[in-house]
Amino acid sequence: MVIQTVDGQMAARKETFSRYMFDQVHITGKTNVNDFHMEYRDDEFCRMPSTFSSDEATIQINIPAEEVEADSKIMLKDFLDLINSDEYPNITIEIAKDEIDFASPDTEGKKTIELSMNGLTKKYQCETVSASCFVDQWCMTGQLKLKLTDFNIEPPHKFLGLVKVRNEIFINFRILFS
Repeated sequence: MVIQTVDGQMAARKETFSRYMFDQVHITGKTNVNDFHMEYRDDEFCRMPSTFSSDEATIQINIPAEEVEADSKIMLKDFLDLINSDEYPNITIEIAKDEIDFASPDTEGKKTIELSMNGLTKKYQCETVSASCFVDQWCMTGQLKLKLTDFNIEPPHKFLGLVKVRNEIFINFRILFS
């Protein structure tokens, strides 16, 4: 690790990392009546896979669906039912090694990210920002914009169709690397 000054602050510059943590994820969407918000936070770092030195290596982040939290327990239950969490208990985000670059601070760009949910995997181009966020850590933040129908999920409606969930949802995430 090399420590350098960035805008008068000390920042880590690293070519390789030994650990990562899916620090936070926010899932947001809208109905014709209101917005909804769910979140997941991890609190432990994972070791980079031993295969991460190969050119085709990836990191995979599993979000246990049952550990997602929401302000509304009814909305959370509906979400878990929608993604068939009994059969597919994890939402997975996978990022290839060549998509992770921390050569310089505040790097913005499109990254290819795979998302698995409801038994299906889709690739998305995701705007991300990579930056030194703590003295010895870097973080990658991004936002995935997806449609429920991408995962064979029909946007639900409740109360005889009076409340309708919009097809588009957003997944904002931050991954810490150390």
